[in-house]
Amino acid sequence: MKNIYFYPKIDYKIVDPPNPYIFNLENSLSKKYNIVNKNYNKIGVLDFFRYFFKADLFLFNWIEDLPSYRLGKFQIIVFVLFIYCAKFFGRKIWWTLHNTYSHDISKNKWTDFMYKLLIKNSDLILTHSKSGIDFIKENHSLYSSKIKFITHPIQEILPESQIEEKIFDFLIWGAISPYKGILEFLKYINESHAFSKFKILIIGRCFDKEYKTEMNKYLTKNIIHHDNFYEFKEIANFAKKTKFILFTHKSASVLSSGSLMDSIRMRSIIIGPNLGAFKDLNSYKIGRAHV
Repeated sequence: MKNIYFYPKIDYKIVDPPNPYIFNLENSLSKKYNIVNKNYNKIGVLDFFRYFFKADLFLFNWIEDLPSYRLGKFQIIVFVLFIYCAKFFGRKIWWTLHNTYSHDISKNKWTDFMYKLLIKNSDLILTHSKSGIDFIKENHSLYSSKIKFITHPIQEILPESQIEEKIFDFLIWGAISPYKGILEFLKYINESHAFSKFKILIIGRCFDKEYKTEMNKYLTKNIIHHDNFYEFKEIANFAKKTKFILFTHKSASVLSSGSLMDSIRMRSIIIGPNLGAFKDLNSYKIGRAHV
C-alpha cells in the first residue's frame, strides 16, 4: 500500500462551505492508499517536509494558488526547495489541473511561475476536462505525455421524484465569486426586456462585500438572492422547483466543475458555457451548453 501526502487537508469544522470534491477524494483514496497526513495543515508548505520521509507520493490540488496565501512568496521559495528534494529522493508528485489559471487572481509572474514549475516537475498531471489536455499540448507540448484525462467523479444520481410546480425559471447556485460572471449576467438582463418576465433564484454565500453590494443593485421581485450556505439536499429541493440550472461562468480558465456534476445528480436541465467540462458533457447530450 502506497503512502500518500494529500493536499489540501481540510478542517471541516472551520470551513464554510466545505469542498465536497476534496472530502470525497480523500475518502476514496483512503480505501486503497495510506494517507500519512491525518491532521489539518497549519504550517503551509513546511508541512510537506514534516511528512517527507513517510510519503511515497504527494498529491496536490490547487497548490498553484500559493501566491494568494499568507506569506505566499516565502511559501513559493520553500516549495521550490521541496521540489528539488522530492526529485533527489525519488518522491513522486501528482498534480490535478483543475483550471488553466487561478480564478480570483489577476495574471501575475508568481502564479505563472507556479504553473510552469508544476507542469515541468509533476510526474503525473490529472485533469477532469479534455480542454486540460489541449491546454498542455498547446502551451507546454514538451510535457504533454504527463497529462491524463479522468472524467470528473459523480456521486449517485438522485431518485426521480414527483413533479413539482416550477416557481423559478433559472437557478444559480454555489459560492459566489467574480469569475462566475453572475454580476455581468444581472447587468445584461437589466438592459434586456426579453428577460423581464423570468424569475431567477440565486443561492450561495458571497464573501466579497463590494461584489455583493453591486449585485444587490440588480435584485428585483423576480431576481432573488439568498446569501446563505445550503446543504446538497436543500439545493436539490430548490432545483425541483426550477426549470433550468444556469451557469454564467465567464472565465476561460474554467476546466472542471463539481457544481456541474452535482447538478447532473439532481436530474436538472443545465445551461452553461461552452467551456471545459461543460463542453465535454454537451457532446454526450448531458445538459445544454450555450455557445
